Amino acid sequence: MQETAPSSAQWSYTAALLNRFGDALLAFDKQLVCRIANASALELLGTSADHVTGLHARQVYPPEHVDRVVAQLEAALGGEVSRTRAWRDLPSVGRRCLDARVEPCLDADGRIVGALHSARDVTEVAEAEERARLAMMMFEHTTEGLMVLGADRRVRLVNPAFSALTGYPPGEVLGERPDLLVAGGTQNHNPYLDIWHALEYDGTWQGEVIYRGRDGKLLPTWQTVVRVRDGEGDLEHYLAIFTDLSERQRFEQQLERLAYYDVLTSLPNRALLSDRIAQAISRAERTGGGLALLFVDLDRFKVINDTLGNSQGDRLLRAVSQRLGEAADDGATVSRYGADQFLLLLPELGSPDQAATQAGRLLLALAAPHEAGGQTLTVTASIGIAVFPDDGEDRETLVQHAETAMQAAKRAGRNTFRFFTQDMNQRSAEFLLLENHLRQGLARDEFRLYYQPQIDLKTRKVIGMEALMRWRHPEMGLVPPNRFIPAAEESGLIVPLGRWAMKEACRQNKAWQAAGLLTAPVAVNVSARQFAEQLDEVAAEALAEAGLASEWLELEVTESTLMDDVNEAILTLGKLKRMGVRLAIDDFGTGYSSLSYLKRFPLDKLKVDRSFVIDILDDPDDAAIAGAIVSLAKNLRLTVIAEGVETAQQLDFLEQLGCDEMQGFLVAAPLPAEKVADFLADWHSGKV
Repeated sequence: MQETAPSSAQWSYTAALLNRFGDALLAFDKQLVCRIANASALELLGTSADHVTGLHARQVYPPEHVDRVVAQLEAALGGEVSRTRAWRDLPSVGRRCLDARVEPCLDADGRIVGALHSARDVTEVAEAEERARLAMMMFEHTTEGLMVLGADRRVRLVNPAFSALTGYPPGEVLGERPDLLVAGGTQNHNPYLDIWHALEYDGTWQGEVIYRGRDGKLLPTWQTVVRVRDGEGDLEHYLAIFTDLSERQRFEQQLERLAYYDVLTSLPNRALLSDRIAQAISRAERTGGGLALLFVDLDRFKVINDTLGNSQGDRLLRAVSQRLGEAADDGATVSRYGADQFLLLLPELGSPDQAATQAGRLLLALAAPHEAGGQTLTVTASIGIAVFPDDGEDRETLVQHAETAMQAAKRAGRNTFRFFTQDMNQRSAEFLLLENHLRQGLARDEFRLYYQPQIDLKTRKVIGMEALMRWRHPEMGLVPPNRFIPAAEESGLIVPLGRWAMKEACRQNKAWQAAGLLTAPVAVNVSARQFAEQLDEVAAEALAEAGLASEWLELEVTESTLMDDVNEAILTLGKLKRMGVRLAIDDFGTGYSSLSYLKRFPLDKLKVDRSFVIDILDDPDDAAIAGAIVSLAKNLRLTVIAEGVETAQQLDFLEQLGCDEMQGFLVAAPLPAEKVADFLADWHSGKV
């Protein structure tokens, strides 16, 4: 039987029915001409029926979707049904999510007379599903532990992070109360009792909760619990979120250690010590008690460190810090104050004798041999003691006075201790005044060089002059070198003073040579600070300004200066030697030179210290040391000069030892420059 297409009246009737549906509906005949567009469809398309009905499907849909929709309509004419869900940008309502269905359009007899395209706006549903999906992703993948509790306060759901943090698989906690996981929780008292109480009033709670993991280890957490109600306002769930604080606490502990503890020795550092001193002073002021500070400075540690290397030096410092801690009184604080300096706080001092006893124990503990770098070493220390309130009523003063007392222990021969006294304080004040006078004296040109002749013992000729600094102060008069040189070294003024002395000595030597009076080196003493301040450049500048050849300048460096930093000393001496400057080691025999290092120093001369010459006739030890020095110098092919020779008997003895040169009062006291010409004339004529 021949199919009859629906009449216009039938389409109109159908359109009237479809307008009553809330879904958007578009009906097409078999030629895919739009016959019906209900009100919902027209609203989504943002148009009217006049602009849609009567048009082919390809004219109805946007270009980006037309091919797919037409294919679905054509399939529907063959009896197929297709469904899609997609987000669409609609001209009238913006971006919406639509559930679409394309299916055959049937007449009353079930015959296909066209295709029907319906669409339902499911934006709110899709958004809710997306939120739920994202929430589940977060629930599954977040690193924070999550628990969902029912209204009965029992666990309904946990995420993987919860199991990873606590060690409990879901099956062991679902249906349980979280109270059972809390460390130390009991029926009578449990942190969750406070949580539930707070939730009744505030709806949320935050705080620290310590759980006990499945392995028994404690797990500190920061926890947030939120009360969740349903749409009717009835309690539905509780959500518990917790963050593991273990790593944060470890990090905070590491920061605290970095801030308050020494990295190398693990002892309290200056910051923590300052806090403890302040607390001890406050307590002593309240109770009328006392406290003491012990300033511990290792003796000659730099020599050990330079000899063995920094690695062994660090090991030795750790061993020393351990011994100090073991020897300290209960309640005392041992701190590392500097490179090889330690401060010990005795917070509750019964009497100064207690501090002395403590210092003795520290010295005894350090004196035991140490093994370092395959060598057995003995480490000693100098200790200064300051007592509150007699020696100071604040931290800065106590530390300063303890250090002053330590320096007194150094001067007393090391490996001992000294209490701070007012005499020390007076000397400290005098030192500051002297330093101020030194600065003024340098600016006012109050310094002069005196020159002491040096004699060749074989030829009896003047073979050099040693330049010695003198200070004539307008009020204090002639200040002896043993008084102002230590102050200049301590304050750092020795550097500009030494630079001036080297330039003046070179200028004077050039003047003597120009006058035909003397053609010999002038020896200039170099302090430890000068030696470290680019000495080669200073010497080059002094020679250039004076126009003096480098062979006529001799620099005297003390043995202890060379041993402070052996490797640096070798580099500096090498630079000077290549310039042509002569080099002498002063005060030899008073330090601790290693012969292996001595061979590496490019020296020309060794000076026997005057302390060995004074009693060389009466003290067998001094005579033996002097003889050993001369023998050593000969083996190293160095010239030997003795200083401080005052008698002919001393001179004869030194000649018998094989000494090459001498200087001292036997020949002449140090002379001002203007007296040198007279001395040379008298010496050459035999009057001296």
